Amino acid sequence: MAIYARQSVDQDQGIRQQIADCRAEAERRGWGVIAEYPDNDTSGSTQRGPKTQWSAMLRAFDAGEFDALVVVDVDRLTRTLSDVLEVRPPKRDIRVFTVRGGIDTADSFGDYMFKQLVLLAEREVGLKTERARRYSLDRRKAGHPTSGMPPHGYRWVPGIERDESGTRYAIVENEAQDVRRVFSEFLAGAPLGQIARDLNAAGRRTRAGSQWRSPTIRRLLMNPLYAALLPPSQPTGKFDPAAIVMEHCTAGAWEPIIDSDTLLASRNRLIGVKPNHSGTARRWLLSGLATCSVCGESVRSARGESHPTARRDSGEKAPSTRYHTYRCPAGHFMRNGDIIDEFIAEVCIARLSEPDAIDMLVRRSDPVDIAVLHSRRVELESRGATVASMIVSGKLTPKDAEAALDQLSLELNAVNGEIAEAVAREPFADLIGLVDVRSWWEEATLARRRGVVELLMQIEIKPVGKGRRVTTLEAAAESVTVTWRGSPR
Repeated sequence: MAIYARQSVDQDQGIRQQIADCRAEAERRGWGVIAEYPDNDTSGSTQRGPKTQWSAMLRAFDAGEFDALVVVDVDRLTRTLSDVLEVRPPKRDIRVFTVRGGIDTADSFGDYMFKQLVLLAEREVGLKTERARRYSLDRRKAGHPTSGMPPHGYRWVPGIERDESGTRYAIVENEAQDVRRVFSEFLAGAPLGQIARDLNAAGRRTRAGSQWRSPTIRRLLMNPLYAALLPPSQPTGKFDPAAIVMEHCTAGAWEPIIDSDTLLASRNRLIGVKPNHSGTARRWLLSGLATCSVCGESVRSARGESHPTARRDSGEKAPSTRYHTYRCPAGHFMRNGDIIDEFIAEVCIARLSEPDAIDMLVRRSDPVDIAVLHSRRVELESRGATVASMIVSGKLTPKDAEAALDQLSLELNAVNGEIAEAVAREPFADLIGLVDVRSWWEEATLARRRGVVELLMQIEIKPVGKGRRVTTLEAAAESVTVTWRGSPR
């Protein structure tokens, strides 16, 4: 005699209780139990794979290890008629005994009742599936997401806390700040790896307590949920944010963290571009931005080491220290980077504090009226609904409708692209009219500072001669050339 126990949820207590009930019944009848086959977190209405205890039980029977099976109830064994064919003739003749109801397939009536109860269970599964499908459709129409782990920046609102509209997502403000920061940094030109490094350096962690990584940042930037948009469903375990068609998203019934234009701008930059997670993060302000005044090569960061001389009176040396440097890859110089970074920071702060800084921060050569683009997008979306109604009424052939919808899709993609470009065009709009630029600079991430430097200036670092140390801002100004982009100053 063997015991089989199963439940759909992952709960050890339920399995233990089933086995205890089966053992008590076997003991009462004087049956010996040689094996137990518990399937925890396993559905009885779908196919059970070769690694389940169900499959192990069938193999054991085929090997002649037992001839009868005790289960608590019919639905604990199976909810599908196809599984009945696995345990009953003609394929196998496993005697099945249920604790509840006392069904025993050893007699014809028991076998008949066993199969009838399985048919009823299968029908109930079908009804539940249909109810779930209808509920899912109604839920989507109302703009509610499925249950489960919300994305970083939101928490799931339990039923007892929901408002009249039944909102399922509520913003977690400290996490939402991470989300806004990621979008802002990315649209300002920061690489994914740099954004992740800045978050980790600031002590920020994902909800799971892990460090941020480039793939995580990429998925966040492409997630429509942050703009309160509900994407179409995808196969379980195969979620691909790049495969989402934004025109197929529906309005969500929760508060957005970022607007849809910001989302479109980010997605347009990422979709169709091969992910690069090979470490584009920079640790210093001018790495890869400044150039050597002699050869024009981009400077690289390095680590220097001091070599203190021995004191005359005691002969002792001060401890050696390591410091941040910039070096020319062709060997023209290797200089202390701290004083250069400090000089460039002061130059940027001074420039951004001037009244005409707006002319360098905002590109006004070809202004775009985003409101007009939004109106155009709404009009195109309504035309799509019109085409659909004409198909239903028979006023449009399927072939003509397909051509019309293809054209609409092209126009809609073009409008979305213009909106995304307009949003990405002014990544430093938050600096316009800022009074305390120094505080902004000191609180800004490295990626944000590097973005300002790249936008405003070209920098050349000069060799200063072997043995000479530059320790003041005045000396740094003499050995670093700043050329302003746009109109020179």
